[in-house]
Amino acid sequence: MVTPEWLRSAGFALAAVLTGAALLTAPARAADQVTLALPSVNVSFTSLYLAEDMHLWSDQGIEVKTMVIPGVGTNNAVINGSVQFAIGSSDAITRGWAHGQHMQAIGAGAKKTREWVMIRKDIADAAHYDPNAPLAERAKILKGKTIAVTAIGSLPDAVLRSVAAEANIHADDMSISTMLPPEIMAAWKTKRIDGFSNAMPYAQQVMADGSGVMVSDPTKGEPTKFFPIAASIVTVRADYCPAHAELCTKFMNGMIAGMKIVVSDREKTLAEMKKRFPAFDEKVLAMAYDALKDAENLPPRVDPAAIENGDRMNVAAGFLKPDEKLKDYAPLIDNRYIKE
Repeated sequence: MVTPEWLRSAGFALAAVLTGAALLTAPARAADQVTLALPSVNVSFTSLYLAEDMHLWSDQGIEVKTMVIPGVGTNNAVINGSVQFAIGSSDAITRGWAHGQHMQAIGAGAKKTREWVMIRKDIADAAHYDPNAPLAERAKILKGKTIAVTAIGSLPDAVLRSVAAEANIHADDMSISTMLPPEIMAAWKTKRIDGFSNAMPYAQQVMADGSGVMVSDPTKGEPTKFFPIAASIVTVRADYCPAHAELCTKFMNGMIAGMKIVVSDREKTLAEMKKRFPAFDEKVLAMAYDALKDAENLPPRVDPAAIENGDRMNVAAGFLKPDEKLKDYAPLIDNRYIKE
């Protein structure tokens, strides 16, 4: 006999079956999509390459699209909202705050600049250059030389100018050319430039083939008056992460997972480097890996003193006047999205 109670029970059962079927057939929630701007293509960003290629961000439920915007253009992209995340440097973020561009550092992937100032060996030999002399003496070789950087105002440019300042050499005493890394290497081979300021693996290439000599060595923290310094900074607009806290945490989780691979798995990291930089041989990449691991800042918490050193570098490089140096660095930093 069909009773009203039976009909109600059957209705509830059918509704449960239909609801379950709907859940099984419904499409999964789309992952959050964000864009990350990198200032260049170099080994310094290997943890981020790993996060992308090994789906470490996807595992967190976000999809990260990466693009390259040379130099401080990354910060401009953050400010105008065309990207959500950018990799910048402490000198750039403090310079932005001094000019009313309010960005925040939610992570710092490196505790050294990882930028080498290199000079051609034939020029060094002709000048009887002593690579073991104090930096103030070594930097004298930069006077009157044509030096390439990736962009004016970039970290390589700031490092070059601050190294030159050790020998009281002003930017006007050098010819600073802007080129992307492949162009720098081509100009080096044809001797159209005398030196460059750049990261891995380009510095390691000219050291390995014997064509270049270091003027400054970031593995030693040079220029040491600005050590430690926050680099490979995850930069966002100051109002972004408070409104997207979960997304910012997921982004940092993926980056940290990549950093852990860098410091713990040489073989896997070198395989990633070879994939991204196939033109460089194993010796060069091995040299680059050693420098990369040495400078990883894990966990990537941002140190106010390391941010201030970037501001001091701005002054030494001539990017800021001494009275433009910030008084308080706390508003520039938000470590809440690092769950380590």
